[in-house]
Formats: sequence, structure tokens, C-alpha cells
Amino acid sequence: MSLRTRILTGVAASVAALSFAATPLSAATPSEPIAHPVAAQELSFAIPAIGGIEAGPGGVPGGSFQQTHVIARPAAGSSVTFTVTNPAPWHYQYAYRYLSVSWRNLTTGASGTVALRHWQRPAFAPGTVPVTGYPVSLPTSAAARTGAGPVVATVTVLREQYSGTVTSSIIPGLNAFLVP
Repeated sequence: MSLRTRILTGVAASVAALSFAATPLSAATPSEPIAHPVAAQELSFAIPAIGGIEAGPGGVPGGSFQQTHVIARPAAGSSVTFTVTNPAPWHYQYAYRYLSVSWRNLTTGASGTVALRHWQRPAFAPGTVPVTGYPVSLPTSAAARTGAGPVVATVTVLREQYSGTVTSSIIPGLNAFLVP
């Protein structure tokens, strides 16, 4: 028997064995339920944004390489709510810092950005300590209409300064989840 014939015979025998092993669905015993795979309703994990070097006089309490956590929760209407966990206590140097959450739906290609404040507003009596600027007006939680499908989001710590807005984080945070 030639090598070609032996290979073809072996392939034919393998195909026959596979065909014989596969039973049609209708042949299953009616008393046995058929298990169907179930898709996860949401998948979420978070890697924190890691801040840069904090040195006085422009440093914030807590020192260098602070972690800022943002979680993502799929919500109704194919949207996602991004929320800062454990906002930092008020410090005057936070008044010009905020987060930028950039997201992209991997199925549709839709993308967007949400800005969040990652610190607590001061508890001073109104009018005693003026806190102004863009970051103080931001929420610590915001929704984005991402659409259904897998979504990836990055979190970056930003700070406003005289020359414009600059990145203050060394490592951006990462979030990935499935929006139903």
C-alpha cells in the first residue's frame, strides 16, 4: 500500500469515527435537559490610574504614585455609569485636577470621553473659601451611552496649569466590560 493510500485511508477512518460519534440532537433522551451556554450579563475589571511624582509645593497629600480607581457599571439603555471610588479628601492642590475617562465600543466603534472629579469638594461655609475652576464643577459619577457590546475604557489623571491641561498620571487605568 502506498503512502498516499495509507494517509487517505487514515483520514477516511477518522472522519467516519467522528461522524459515528456525533449524534443528532433529536436522538437525545427527552428526560435529559439540553444545556445551553449562557452569556455573562456583565464583565467588569479595573486597573487603577497611577499618578506621577508629587513634590512640593504643588504636590498633594498621599505622596507619589497614588492610585485612582474608577469602576464601570453597565446600566439600562445600553449605557455605562463611570464612578470614582473613594474620592480623595479635599486639598487645595486638587482644585485643578480631574479625570478623563475615554471609552470605545469594540463592536460599533462608538467612542467618547467623560470627565470626573476624583476628590471631595471642600466643606467650608459658602463664600469663605472660593473654589473655582472647571474641575470643581465635575461630578464623581457620570453615565455614557456606549451602546451594547464589549467596551474598553481608559482613565487618565489630568491637571490644569498655566500652559494648558497636562497628563498627571504615569500609568492610565483600564476597564473592560460587556454592556447588555
